[in-house]
Amino acid sequence: MAKRQTRRSISVKGITYQRLKDYCESSGLSVSGYLEDIIAEKLDAAGVPVPTVVKPRTATKLVEADDIVSQHFTF
Repeated sequence: MAKRQTRRSISVKGITYQRLKDYCESSGLSVSGYLEDIIAEKLDAAGVPVPTVVKPRTATKLVEADDIVSQHFTF
């Protein structure tokens, strides 16, 4: 494993994640690979430059159990 973790995470609604997972499984694709391809395609088309360095993560606020409104999956 790399000395420094460079992956980040995003959240989507449970129904969106399930549709995505089902599609990728039936197509023989990995979810992360499929999403990276789509996102890179969209960013390239929009002319967004590729950064030369990745900014370090900043501290995030802890979420209280009462703040959780609906189920989301992070991948």
